[in-house]
Amino acid sequence: MADPIKVVLVDDHSMIRIGLKAYFDTLEDIQVVGEASSGEEAVSVVTKTHPDVILMDLVMNGMDGVEATLQVKKVCPNVKVIILTSFHEDLHIFPAIKAGAISYILKDVDPDDLACAVRAAYAGEAVINPRVAARLVRKMQGNGEESPNPFSELTDRELDVLRLVAQGMSNQEIADSLVLSEKTVKTHMTNILSKLHLKDRTQAAAYAWQQGIVRRDQG
Repeated sequence: MADPIKVVLVDDHSMIRIGLKAYFDTLEDIQVVGEASSGEEAVSVVTKTHPDVILMDLVMNGMDGVEATLQVKKVCPNVKVIILTSFHEDLHIFPAIKAGAISYILKDVDPDDLACAVRAAYAGEAVINPRVAARLVRKMQGNGEESPNPFSELTDRELDVLRLVAQGMSNQEIADSLVLSEKTVKTHMTNILSKLHLKDRTQAAAYAWQQGIVRRDQG
């Protein structure tokens, strides 16, 4: 019998890692050789274990899944990274694929299908969630008409705050500019990060520039 596929689990929720490991332990051809709760820890674990496949969460404290994918590919260039996440928005998909992930799967996947994806990745084959695949196809075809406005969930005031964040203003400067309390600005910032599924104000500013809302506002 061939050696089992060596897998490392990277997720900041211990229950997810426990569940995945319990399932993979029932399979003869897949072996969990390491776990990590952050991107930084993932790099360390991969350096020690040299796995064949990594199941990588995207949104984690500290180093996120995109940066972790870049780093583990430097340490172990032949490792196959499967993104396993709850997010299927463009701002998550494309950076992850560009970073070197071979597959992109959502966490509602059937366990048996996930095992098949691990085997496929080991063989160099990609598995992409259908919703994610549709977005990739639209992106490659340059069809922006079907892409929803990424800021549609933001209120007008949240958009105002985001534009000022993108211009490099602090919370106090934004509060002074919009005649708000600093506490209110912090609340708006929390809502913005949650709605856009971003980690911090630096990502929010970069995303605002990328999507053009600052340029349009200033133009």
